[in-house]
Amino acid sequence: MAKIIGMIGGTGPQGQGLALRWGMAGESVIMGSRQQEKADRISAEVNEKLGKDLVIPRTNEACVKESDIILCTTPFDYIVKTITPFIKYFTADHIIVDVTVPLKPFEKGKMVDVLPELQDSAKSATELLRKVIPREVPLVGAFKTLSNATLQDVDRLPVLNQDVFIFGRDKVAKHIIKEKAALIKNLRPVDSGGTLSARHVERFTAFLIGLNRRYKTHDCGFNVTGLTERDW
Repeated sequence: MAKIIGMIGGTGPQGQGLALRWGMAGESVIMGSRQQEKADRISAEVNEKLGKDLVIPRTNEACVKESDIILCTTPFDYIVKTITPFIKYFTADHIIVDVTVPLKPFEKGKMVDVLPELQDSAKSATELLRKVIPREVPLVGAFKTLSNATLQDVDRLPVLNQDVFIFGRDKVAKHIIKEKAALIKNLRPVDSGGTLSARHVERFTAFLIGLNRRYKTHDCGFNVTGLTERDW
């Protein structure tokens, strides 16, 4: 059975970019928001770019109820507060995908970095969500190193030519997210191990932001060499 993708906080830049890229691949996506009106407006803008109605506007609650794969695309500072009211709807048949990165506030002249330690002694966003989400609900980390500006710039960059790191303990859930990622043209999913990989990947994101600032671009990303198709 086809897995329906939904995005909590999907009206933000990252959600818009992923919805646009999946729409280009013919994949329908549910775009969630706290306000139905905002979901209606942003999804209409994305659908106009696509030339077809593939992005479906919903409230965050309706998005959770109607989706099988639920991406957490809300900024990290608000993600726990945002998802907590909906945890009662999560089941073992869902896959929750953490896209967030807990970045420190940027200070001019200093390297971009992630927060060294989060609440509940978690050392990454994905580990923090693992403490909040019931253990029987699969959790996967993914899409953390993709620039939202690059995702949305489909006229200049119709294909991405990047690798994306997919990680988590549940191998079946991870495989499903890899398949969904591979729908996006020239985006290669790389199996990056278990949940603890978030500690590295989230720092990769901070590193890429630093490179983008240095070179005045939005397009820095990763290509991992030496992999065969079997590896990923």
